[in-house]
Amino acid sequence: MELTRREHQMLVEIEKGLMRRDRALARRFGALGAVESRLGPQRFACQVSLLEIVVVLVVAVMAVILPVLVILGA
Repeated sequence: MELTRREHQMLVEIEKGLMRRDRALARRFGALGAVESRLGPQRFACQVSLLEIVVVLVVAVMAVILPVLVILGA
């Protein structure tokens, strides 16, 4: 659900107020922002290794080829 412009502005003002009052909190927000910018929008995306992709492709090919070989061999 997307925030309205007014709701977004209210949250920005709350964040600014909290950061002015609490320097430790401001540092934590800054650290989160740094992680966010480094990892980008896909930071919560599932990470798949090359090995996993290869295994899935091999299994898929075998699932197609084995039944064909069984049918042709029969």
